[in-house]
Amino acid sequence: MGNADLTSAVRRVLVKNWLDMGKIRIQVAGSTVIIRGRIVKSRADEPVSGMVIEDLDTQVRATKGVKNLRWALEDWAHDRGKWKRRQA
Repeated sequence: MGNADLTSAVRRVLVKNWLDMGKIRIQVAGSTVIIRGRIVKSRADEPVSGMVIEDLDTQVRATKGVKNLRWALEDWAHDRGKWKRRQA
């Protein structure tokens, strides 16, 4: 699977979960995916929680071709096995 195909596959997962794609950048290098930016739902009535990010992580890692996944989020940090919102 090429970088463009893998990027599209990851994008489909994020769109399926109603994320605002204007706030996220997907970078693919080989089988490594890096997701940068902010996790914001496109539906305002759905808040983002650590559980939402854990679920996204599971779905993206299950995508064919993804061997490694790194998150570089502005608004969340992975600390001691849990996602925590960063202080503004």
